[in-house]
Amino acid sequence: MALTSFLTVSKHIQSILNENHIDSRRDAGPGLWVSALLPTSIIIGQIKYSTTYKYKAAACISCGLLLHTILHLIKTYHLKPSSSCDIILTSLVTFLLLNYFTLEGLLLSAVFSSICMFCYPKIILPLMKLCPYSFTYGEATLICQSFIIFLITFLVREDNHSQNCMEIGTTVLQFGIICLVGIVTLSYYHDLKGRPLEFYCLVGFIVIFVLIPSLNFLIGENPLKWVFHLVTEDAVTIKLMGFWSICTILAVVAVLTQVGSNEKATTAIRKVFHLLALLVFVPGIIFKPCLLYVASGVVFAIFIFLDTLRILEMPPLGGILQDGFSKFSDEKDEGPVALTPIYLLAGCALPLWMHPAAGNFLPDILPLISGLLSVGIGDSAASICGSLVGKNKWPGSKKTKEGTAACFLSQLFLVIALIHYGYVPRTNLIRPTFAIAICSLVEAKTEQVDNIVLPLLMYIMLM
Repeated sequence: MALTSFLTVSKHIQSILNENHIDSRRDAGPGLWVSALLPTSIIIGQIKYSTTYKYKAAACISCGLLLHTILHLIKTYHLKPSSSCDIILTSLVTFLLLNYFTLEGLLLSAVFSSICMFCYPKIILPLMKLCPYSFTYGEATLICQSFIIFLITFLVREDNHSQNCMEIGTTVLQFGIICLVGIVTLSYYHDLKGRPLEFYCLVGFIVIFVLIPSLNFLIGENPLKWVFHLVTEDAVTIKLMGFWSICTILAVVAVLTQVGSNEKATTAIRKVFHLLALLVFVPGIIFKPCLLYVASGVVFAIFIFLDTLRILEMPPLGGILQDGFSKFSDEKDEGPVALTPIYLLAGCALPLWMHPAAGNFLPDILPLISGLLSVGIGDSAASICGSLVGKNKWPGSKKTKEGTAACFLSQLFLVIALIHYGYVPRTNLIRPTFAIAICSLVEAKTEQVDNIVLPLLMYIMLM
């Protein structure tokens, strides 16, 4: 009964997309279940941990987004369009939660809740139309939810003046990414494609006259000095930065070598970047989580900026980036945006970005490495093993049972190794084994982008 209802709603959503002449990602269903992953992850974090002021606001917004998702699916099942009553109801629930759990007051709580619940359903279809063949419906809702939560948590200010490394890093990253979004938006609006002088003048103006002075005001010190102190804090930090630099050089060499070969990158070659992500994230999470938190956010912004250079054909890197994109793109990169590297980074970093206690000592690091487990280890093992020795395919899927077995065993082996070295409690094996089994099966069957959905699913089960 539940499966039949789910399939019915999926068909109705696909009909809505077709009626609006929206081209979703090929060979993939709507992925409605993806809409619930991000709000659920944040809500569970609020329930299980003592959280910051910003996280409480994010959890309140997540409740409203999850409620809206449920109402929308029910209405779609009954072939009824969403109404203003849905927006009013979800806004009211979000307003009550914000007013109770935060100190924003009646006015700001009402403004934030109304903006979120009104804008969220209005930006999903335009996003899919702006980036044809890039997203399924579920993936588009995930992107829109992320944007809404990101924006509101930036606007909400902490209720204390003593900020730790993670909180300052959050402010730096949020405002930096907002400035980057401003650059991308202005470049699109003024059609700066092939106009490098105007583009680089815009970038320089925003960095020098907007980004740095504003961050100096927001964090109470020179942001460049704060970043320098962060990356030279002690000997461990310097060694870690050196190791990450080597990994970065290896990644650049791998890209340039593939570009020079004039051949499409194979699955095994693409999985090299999964291995490099594993080498970067594991020591960072263990030794310097705040440094990794900031560094991953900076690299995320760099990826978006580089893809902007590629799309706008900006010299001197635009042509090289386009060559790299053509060699490494797969079936998920049919749209205008190079989503594969962004998804890989986001999938590995999302647990660290979302975890309410990521900056504190955690006796169990499994939730923080849920992306590394599912994507860096499991997905890589499944792809490589499946392409090399896979013979028995799952019904209705290109994935093989041998690949799924490799996915499960590789993740389980890493968890056992972490238990042996004391990074995971010895009593904590049943839950990760169950989570690994579920994610391995989802990896084999899902049509959604596994670099994003698997880390979120694993994170929910390991929290």
